Amino acid sequence: MNFLNAFFHGEALAEILMEGHNPYALKKLEAADVDALRDSLRAGEALLGYAVGRIVMSGRGVWAVTNESVLLRNVRHHGVVSVPLTQVAGFEAVRGRFGHTVRLRVQDRAWSLFGADRELARSMHLAFQARGVTSQFEDKPARSHRWEVVNTASVGAQDCLQDARARLQAT
Repeated sequence: MNFLNAFFHGEALAEILMEGHNPYALKKLEAADVDALRDSLRAGEALLGYAVGRIVMSGRGVWAVTNESVLLRNVRHHGVVSVPLTQVAGFEAVRGRFGHTVRLRVQDRAWSLFGADRELARSMHLAFQARGVTSQFEDKPARSHRWEVVNTASVGAQDCLQDARARLQAT
């Protein structure tokens, strides 16, 4: 960790490393994410849930669940992988060291995204369950309630989902 990062991002780094919560995960989708996901949506697909986090040794990632598929965006590789829901074997979201870790199993492959927001991970879990996919969700909050008081976010998970749905439908 760079010494100056502690000054610029000190509170967020403490929250990530000591409290197991990623404050950067509960944010509205960036314009580039919306454009990439919109290009991968088929006609009639609607967003049911999404999560933003980190992909091991690759950087930022965005996963989105629609009524027909799962869209996996790796920002570093500038691509979106579309997986039909019929091929998904299972989904799980567990609280990890840096926030929730979400895992997706598709036949012979597995993907994971760590540092996701708990409520956005829950939206994905509920979307998978509604579509009949085996899904598990570990409902554990951050280790300390201090961060819930300090980080009274101006935006909640439902606000993020509504914003993403509206922006994905816009042409």
